[in-house]
Amino acid sequence: MTFPTELLGPGEEIYLDSRPNWSLLFWPAVLALVVLAGCVAAVVLWTSAPAHTALILLGCGLLALVYFAVRYLGWRTTTFVVTSQRIVYRTGVIRRTGREIPIGRVQDVTYHQTVIERIVRAGSLTVESAGRSGQDPFPDISRPAQVQSLVNRVVAQGTAGYVSGPTPPASIAATRQGEVSQPVTDPTPPVAPPAPYHAPFPAPAPTAAQVPAPGAPAPPSIAQQMAELAELHRHGVITDGEYEQKRREMLDRL
Repeated sequence: MTFPTELLGPGEEIYLDSRPNWSLLFWPAVLALVVLAGCVAAVVLWTSAPAHTALILLGCGLLALVYFAVRYLGWRTTTFVVTSQRIVYRTGVIRRTGREIPIGRVQDVTYHQTVIERIVRAGSLTVESAGRSGQDPFPDISRPAQVQSLVNRVVAQGTAGYVSGPTPPASIAATRQGEVSQPVTDPTPPVAPPAPYHAPFPAPAPTAAQVPAPGAPAPPSIAQQMAELAELHRHGVITDGEYEQKRREMLDRL
């Protein structure tokens, strides 16, 4: 189940579209095979069994197949997607659950693997983001170390493109269905830099040569400067501490 392209934003590109690791289906498959093998062996070896015994064995075999089918559908309908703008996790067959984390809010990416998970190349990924959600765990991720590196590169590219303006395109590993391919050129268009921040200090009195001509735009007011400061803080360009410090300085100038 691939991520629907109609849900992508303008200029948004998919770098990773994967399902949970195949090990999620290992034990359900083993259980189904053991139950089916036991039912067949009972029918073949127990020839003198009562008629209702065959019905019981048939019911056990059907339950094992239904259990495996449900687990397979859960695996099939679970997706972990990384795009140039967000991280998307969706799961559920009938009742769907989805989570999205904007790339600009990602602060830390950590993966965990047990010894068995290292053998099957599986693991869990934890994404720490700014906001109320805090840490978001994503279990049964294939190749978690490579996914962690991919997310970090996307975050670094997005931060550099936002703060520094247009930059040369960076190489990002395009990944489909959990397999990492050769690096490709990132087609995401560069993000325009934010509007310049105007310091809230009073300008010196203009000279005759500096007096603006009639109809020229007036310099930004304190209210406009505070609005620009709030916009920079909302986009994550400045930290909470810098925002509070600059805001207090502006209020002291009123």
